[in-house]
Amino acid sequence: MNFEKYKCNLRLKNIYLRIKFYSVKTLTKDFIKEVSKILTKDKEILITGHFNPDGDSLGGSLGLFHTLKNAGFKVSIMMPSDLPGFMKWLPGAEDIFLYNKKTSLQAVNEADIIFYVDFNDESRTEFAAADLKNSKAVKVMLDHHPQPSEAIDFIFSDTEMSSASEIVFRFIEMMNFKKYLDKDAATCIFTGIMTDTLNFSVNSSLPETFKVISELLKFGIDKDKIYDKVNNNFSLKRLKLIGYLLYEKMKIVPEVSFSYMMISKEELRKFDFQAGDHEGIVNMPLSVSNVNVSLIAIENDDFIKISLRSKEDYDVNLFSRKYFNGGGHKNAAGGRIYKAYAETEKYIIESAKEYFK
Repeated sequence: MNFEKYKCNLRLKNIYLRIKFYSVKTLTKDFIKEVSKILTKDKEILITGHFNPDGDSLGGSLGLFHTLKNAGFKVSIMMPSDLPGFMKWLPGAEDIFLYNKKTSLQAVNEADIIFYVDFNDESRTEFAAADLKNSKAVKVMLDHHPQPSEAIDFIFSDTEMSSASEIVFRFIEMMNFKKYLDKDAATCIFTGIMTDTLNFSVNSSLPETFKVISELLKFGIDKDKIYDKVNNNFSLKRLKLIGYLLYEKMKIVPEVSFSYMMISKEELRKFDFQAGDHEGIVNMPLSVSNVNVSLIAIENDDFIKISLRSKEDYDVNLFSRKYFNGGGHKNAAGGRIYKAYAETEKYIIESAKEYFK
């Protein structure tokens, strides 16, 4: 099958959206027209985010879920792994089912359309990847990461947008589904944008992003309450973990403005580590003068999980791709190291010195 790659500009309320469009089956330039043809009330729709879903993946997925449900579509929502505890308050979180090889395969196989929210390749769904790839459903990707997989049927991807949640809102608007938005959907989408921009401190310089926020606020969402639930909703043990990491574990390689922290499985058990407890910690060293790149390494059973953040022109996406089997955005990325924990620190330091010298 021949693949055609299109770039098109869609004008929407005087906003130009930059959309990379890769057509697999329909070979059409017209994203909205072609998606509208397949998105009908008789179809089974499945929405999924990536493994270890963050606020953007959850917020965007749930925002789309509420909107399509309100519009009368048959829609379900799946996540490849559990939600972090501080995100389980999101409206509709109770409707999310977690991927399980035995129980989820039927749902994936029965889907006519699958929306991929906040990831650029099926591999980001980990254990669900093979089932999703083998599914005969039409795949629609709503994402903002670079280098989206060309194997997806329909892609709306823009790396300049703040978040996948903002792209979900643009998609809803372009599909003329805005009339089906409600307070729950708006709350989820706002949460996704807020979390992925680190409370509007990064990736949020375009005025169009704040136009979306103003639209969401019209639904009566409580932005202060959302901020509180996201940022002040952790356990006492997590606060102690933060103190321990910053005091005992944070190290700096001054010649390359690089900071790193490592935490072992034994230490995770000591602080009763839960999914999502590491969120935000990797950003903290960036408040130190002359630290432009921050890394946290967390030991898992089969690999070392890496999270990266940076300031200014320090590109951790390329850094992660080269050394950590990962990727992401210029200033926020993740990856993995397949080495013994005892060997990891030396590798991290040498990689940083080599790349950022």
